[in-house]
This record gives sequence, C-alpha cells and structure tokens, in this order.
Amino acid sequence: MSANRIRLKSILVLLVILITMVAAVAYGAVSAEGVRNRISSKIRGKYKVKNLVVKVVPFQSDYWTQRGRFKSIVISADRIERKGIAICNAYTKAFDVTLDIRKLYEELDVETKSRRKTIFSGRIYKDDLNKLLVFKDTPIEDLAIEFEDNKLVCTGTYRFGFGHSLRMVGELKVEDHRNVNFVPTAASVNGIPLPAGPLRAMLNKLNPIIDFQTIPLKPRIDKIEIKDNYILIKG
Repeated sequence: MSANRIRLKSILVLLVILITMVAAVAYGAVSAEGVRNRISSKIRGKYKVKNLVVKVVPFQSDYWTQRGRFKSIVISADRIERKGIAICNAYTKAFDVTLDIRKLYEELDVETKSRRKTIFSGRIYKDDLNKLLVFKDTPIEDLAIEFEDNKLVCTGTYRFGFGHSLRMVGELKVEDHRNVNFVPTAASVNGIPLPAGPLRAMLNKLNPIIDFQTIPLKPRIDKIEIKDNYILIKG
C-alpha cells in the first residue's frame, strides 16, 4: 500500500472518530433504548396514537449503534392518525435500518437514511377514508366513498355550472410503492360519461388518496385489498 493511501486511510479513520466524539458530546452515547424513546416521543409529537409500541434491536457491535444503524426497528399502534389519514392495526418492521441520528435528536423527524427491507400492514376503515376526503381540494361537493363488490364507488356533486350528480367506480392502485391512487373504470355526471379532460383534472386533485411517503421507516407498500368496511394494506 502506498504512503498516500495509508495517509488517506488514517485521515478517514480520524474523521470517523471525531464525528463520533462530536455526536457523543452533543447527544451523549447513543443507545437502542435512547433511540426507542426518541422515536416514541417524535411520533407522539406529530401523530395521534393509541397504544404505540416501539422496539429497537441493535447489532451486537456498538459501533453501528453510534452511527444510527440497527438490526431492526418495529413500530406498531392500534391507531395512528395525522392530517386526516388514520391507520388502524398499524405494524411496520424495518430490517438493517439506518436513522439520521442528528435529526432524531435535534428535530421532529424520524428520518430513515436506508433500510434493507420493510414489512407493513394496516387497515383504513371506510369512515376514516371518508374523513380523509374532507382534506382534498377537489371540484366535488359532498364527496363520499362506498365499497361495492371489491370496488370503490365515489359519489358527490360535481361543481360545474349548477352542479351535477357524479358517480365514479374504480379501484385503488399503488404507485411507486408509496402512494395509493384511485383509478376509475367508469365515471359519469347525471348518467353521462365524464370527458377525459375534466376527469383527469379531477383525479389530479383527488390523488393520491393515501400518501405513505411521510410514514416513519419508509415502508414499501405492495398490495391493497378491499374488505367489507375497510381497506387492508400490506407491504
């Protein structure tokens, strides 16, 4: 190994040591229990939660704990709610996950820098889904959703002219493993098919129906099932 490479390697090792020392001074020694408490505090500060449980499992080496990397982190709750979205029986598990320790200790975020994979499951009940629609800025008044034969039926008054009766039948589809969009298979106003232009403009306001991009641990969403009175989401 050349002298320059040895010197460069020594400098990098020294930088890692210095960063660790600075973190230790700023936050104290990082521990799995401390991280668990911080995650719980951040979630309770940003969400309405019922029966929140957080578990942090460290690697055997404390080296990774000091750098915010953990074997697994589990976040579960009977109900978690924020900005209209309410998820019941929520469960997220991230494997080989690295958190941004600075943000965790200094800011209000549980920022996930990387994770090998995640497991996710949760339910969104029909009543909660309809409450979520109140936060949507759409040209539809009294927008409501019903479940029929594994489909979603959206009804309301389309704000155009004097107002017209809108009916859309469709499915929920996952986009980029993050967002859940409503995709209509039929749309009509007063029984007449809605033209593509107005329909597209309406969907741009309505979608995503559900946005998982801000959920802690960045779970990957893969599957949606429509049950009798709730949507089952899996990842």
